Amino acid sequence: MEVIRTVQTVKNGQVLLDLPPELSGQQVEIVVFMKKTNPVQRKSLKGVLQSYAKPDLISLESTAWENAAGEKYADR
Repeated sequence: MEVIRTVQTVKNGQVLLDLPPELSGQQVEIVVFMKKTNPVQRKSLKGVLQSYAKPDLISLESTAWENAAGEKYADR
């Protein structure tokens, strides 16, 4: 027994199912199960890392790279 499994979305009460040509003229049994989707709650990194934020340093973010490079290579 060959099993063909596919997940499709019902549109207007219909599903289009293409079957292999070797099944032409054969009897097939079609069983329909409703697929349940588990809603996954995703957290953004912003929300996860918010507890580590330092509001007094946010104003320095736009020039952080320049400041770090200046400090590292100031003596050269």
